[in-house]
Amino acid sequence: MRCLRTGVWICTALLAADLVCAGGQSPDNVQANPGRGELESIRASLEQKLLRDQANKRARIQLVEVLIRLARWADAQQQVQIMSRQSPQDAEPVFLSALIAFRRGDPHRASDLASRCILLGDVRPEVYKILALSEYLLGQTEQFENRVRAILQRNPSDAEAQFFLARYLYEMGRFAEALSAFQKVLQIEPEHYKAHYYAGLIYASAGDKQRAREEYLASIKIVEGRKIRYAWPFADLGRELNDAGESDRAITWLTRGIQNDPSCPKTYYEYARARLEKGAGSQVKEALAEAIRLDAGYANAYYLLARYYRKSGETQLADEALVKFRELKAHPIPSPYGLRR
Repeated sequence: MRCLRTGVWICTALLAADLVCAGGQSPDNVQANPGRGELESIRASLEQKLLRDQANKRARIQLVEVLIRLARWADAQQQVQIMSRQSPQDAEPVFLSALIAFRRGDPHRASDLASRCILLGDVRPEVYKILALSEYLLGQTEQFENRVRAILQRNPSDAEAQFFLARYLYEMGRFAEALSAFQKVLQIEPEHYKAHYYAGLIYASAGDKQRAREEYLASIKIVEGRKIRYAWPFADLGRELNDAGESDRAITWLTRGIQNDPSCPKTYYEYARARLEKGAGSQVKEALAEAIRLDAGYANAYYLLARYYRKSGETQLADEALVKFRELKAHPIPSPYGLRR
């Protein structure tokens, strides 16, 4: 149970991010990955629409989903309460409250509310997804797998549910099953950039470096084409290239990864590792400092920093970094981003 003992915090952040708009009623004019400014503009437009027509249920649902994306939890819940008063027997406000609870990191409440939805007759796959994911985060992994498989039995072409199952299998170390599941995701949704990325990780772990690179590149092409912030495939492609002795190419891809998402610690770490192969330049120290600033518990970054200081002849600083590395290995600190290290 690797994921339960050491990685639930990883799964919480990743699965929550994948369930941004699970209601299936995303605003018609919201892009897949809109910026905050665009979301604020859509919010204002929807609020104006509701001022003209308070009973416009679809506009209110869309407003709730936009407010969730903006992490304006109190405002989102206020809109849900208005819906509840307008339609006391409607399950939709209960579902939206479950979604808010899930996104806020309260799986107990999310699970209770999703169960209540089902009792009210709302048996949409989205309801079962929140219930399954909440139960998973509460440690009920067997129940999670059963629920997701039940969703897929009703709708085998549900790419989102298939991806959740694949991610679960990957975290549980069932890599052959996970790869098969990721491939099913890609059959349904060929431009699912996360499925490409995770398939790449599995190929890499199996020693198929060429297939791994192909999947990372496929993910990157989609990410860059759709202007999505997702630096993981850049980081792992850079790692693969650096390990193969292609440090210059690795640095090029890692630089693109940092530009794609400056908040991902792993790209800075891999960039520093590739740079260190070429000497102990100041760029190594700067990249590691940024990785540690973004993720203070990044143990391997401290180990690499110790290597950098050794190469630079700064023995005392190397010893201090090594002490910090050992402390973090003995007492790991979860990443604030839920990132794998």
